[in-house]
Amino acid sequence: MKMSFKTFLLAASFATFSVASCTQAEQNQAEANTEAAADNVEANAEAAADNTEAAADNAGDAIENAAENTGQDIENAAEKAGDKMDAAANKADAKIDAAAADARAEMNAAKRD
Repeated sequence: MKMSFKTFLLAASFATFSVASCTQAEQNQAEANTEAAADNVEANAEAAADNTEAAADNAGDAIENAAENTGQDIENAAEKAGDKMDAAANKADAKIDAAAADARAEMNAAKRD
């Protein structure tokens, strides 16, 4: 089969156009893939930042709660210590009053003798 130069040129032009079209389509697909990958990276970075912020908030809340609980525990311990001191002071007052009454009674008894 004999092919004329024009036919050959036409076939070569078509082949070149086809390759260029495929190359352009592949390039467009590559650009779309790159853009999608960049969007995914950005979304993942934003999600990581949000997660980090949430973790920091949770840690801050935990520290605040621990501080409040510790403060309440200290307050409760101080109240118990104060109650025990009051009870001890009341017992001491009662013993002093009893000792004073005994001393008065002995003094009165000594005066009568």
